[in-house]
Amino acid sequence: MSSDAHRERLIGLFADRFDGARPTWFVRAPGRINLIGEHTDYNGFPVMPMAINREIRMALSPRDDGGVVLKDAVPDAYPDRRFDVCEEIAPYGEGDWGNYAKAAVQSLVGLAGEAGRPVGGLRGMSCLVDGDIPPAAGLSSSTALVVASGLAFGAVNGLAVGRRWLAERMAEAEHYVGTQGGGMDQAACLLGRAGAALKIDFFPLRARRLPLPRGYRIIAAHSTVRACKTGERLLEYNRRVLECRLGVLLLSRRPGVEPPARLADLAALHPDLDLGAELDALVAGRPRLSADDCAGLLRMEPDEFATRALWLDGRGPFPVPEDGLAVLPRCRHVFREAARVETAAACLASGAAEDFGRLMDESHRSCAEDYGISCPELDELVGLMRGAGALGARLTGAGFGGFAIALARAATVGAIQDALEEHFYAPRGLSAGDSIFVFEPAPGAVVEPLR
Repeated sequence: MSSDAHRERLIGLFADRFDGARPTWFVRAPGRINLIGEHTDYNGFPVMPMAINREIRMALSPRDDGGVVLKDAVPDAYPDRRFDVCEEIAPYGEGDWGNYAKAAVQSLVGLAGEAGRPVGGLRGMSCLVDGDIPPAAGLSSSTALVVASGLAFGAVNGLAVGRRWLAERMAEAEHYVGTQGGGMDQAACLLGRAGAALKIDFFPLRARRLPLPRGYRIIAAHSTVRACKTGERLLEYNRRVLECRLGVLLLSRRPGVEPPARLADLAALHPDLDLGAELDALVAGRPRLSADDCAGLLRMEPDEFATRALWLDGRGPFPVPEDGLAVLPRCRHVFREAARVETAAACLASGAAEDFGRLMDESHRSCAEDYGISCPELDELVGLMRGAGALGARLTGAGFGGFAIALARAATVGAIQDALEEHFYAPRGLSAGDSIFVFEPAPGAVVEPLR
């Protein structure tokens, strides 16, 4: 179905679900895949994503009662949600789809307040939501919903904001749902361009377009493992944020010196130092540190370490896992992955597709061995795609499941798909039709007035 057909269908469904009303705005926000640069964004280092032609779509109209009403286009797929626009919007329970809309609205209510607009003067909205991004798959369906909700709320209230600024704002907004991520997903969703990947740098956010070489495609294959950012998976994700933060504290432990916020800030302060080697020497090569180890290295008492160092976004102390904190391998991955992104940008600029593929392979090994975010299914997919002719393959997104991707010549796409069907999906009794996608870079989010 074409984009226009999806829009007209959703407009027609809106009238059925909202008592004959007609929507006044239509929003589409794409998902994304990350070609290289995993878990580097929240550390201040660059990433290289691209928007994809899978999206969240929203038809909406303003309300006069200050309420936000969310309905899914598929009855009973997700429960209807309603909340009021106010200064402090309490979240639903963990994992509730309504929280992604709440995150965006809460952030833009704050923006309106900064501009002198009282919350009582802001309008609510009725929203019908549809989409074709597989949920909990690592293709950023949740961020697409946050961005779509932000664009929608901005449209009905006449909040004029630039796309780069909104990308940064929506990245902060996702902390509302408990994810301590960076700004990659939001930037890719809002700034994506057809035919081009984006090299995105942060603080401040900058985006450089890099065309994907002609004659090449990105193949994405689902691992069959859901990549949820809730419960135990959320803890594992946030644990890595914390481990990198501890790396900053350990590498800047000088009396009277305030540590920088991120590993990238530290690297900028010491451009001539091999920070990975420095950290290795500091922790004596230990891959995991106990809370007492960390406290001793930071010259803190254990209680002080627990209450001061293990703190994420005002949510209280983070529990130290029984197996310790893998500070050294996590930071090693980040430093090396950041260097790979810079090299990958040069490869795309020069059309060196085979070199780019080798970097993807190196990235996957690092994600699996040092960052610990792969799983057997992802590793199997990566191996199958390489064996069938891909130039390089890796996991994409936060990891722990979701999709693997590969860079391939257009002529080899069919052979790779056949290999995945025969050796991965068929033995599991699954159809590959709903699990394998072939992508080229797509445009970013769009908000359209409807007449």
